[in-house]
Amino acid sequence: MPPRNPVGDRPMTSAERVKLSRWVNGVEAKADELLEMLKNGPTPLPRNPVIDPDLLDRLAAFTIGQDRSDESDYPSKRFLTLGNGNQSRNRKRALACTGRLIEGAKVIDRRTIDLPNWGRCSFSAYTHPKGAMISTPNRDDNNYGDADWHRHGQVAMFRDIGDGRCILYISDLEPLFKLRSIGHHGVTWENVAKTAKQKLVFSASDALEAEAKA
Repeated sequence: MPPRNPVGDRPMTSAERVKLSRWVNGVEAKADELLEMLKNGPTPLPRNPVIDPDLLDRLAAFTIGQDRSDESDYPSKRFLTLGNGNQSRNRKRALACTGRLIEGAKVIDRRTIDLPNWGRCSFSAYTHPKGAMISTPNRDDNNYGDADWHRHGQVAMFRDIGDGRCILYISDLEPLFKLRSIGHHGVTWENVAKTAKQKLVFSASDALEAEAKA
């Protein structure tokens, strides 16, 4: 069962919202683990697993056709700044914010974060509505392994959707290079969501509040 509203009708504090968000993130992670087990089940099965119908009913209530996580209860605001020229500052802000909002996360340098369960990840931040640019024209990162930041093998991609939600996708980097379909350098958010090993959702309000307390 989801945790009860800890505050009744009053507005939740940042700490209370983060606690509830962690519960949601935990449910999503467990669901991903179960799906992976079912996909990789041995054959032939000695017997079919018995799953409580109550679980199926509860999962059905959360089923999504696309990546539309947590659409309600988020004030429509941005954390990152739109427009070319803001990429470096956006990454710096998103990296610092992620280090504060994820328990156990540690910022290593300006482009690297250490995350619980995943270890060292390259870090990037995005505001583009269609997808993520993972290689750059006229630079030596157009193929996987060309650039130094590829060495971690996985990337944490911070996406500010613009409707009050920010999503952090943790993905293996090499498969993303094979999925570039926006020009020669970009991967659609649909493909990022499908291939992500984990997805964590934050509110822009919590990100702004964490930044203000730094």
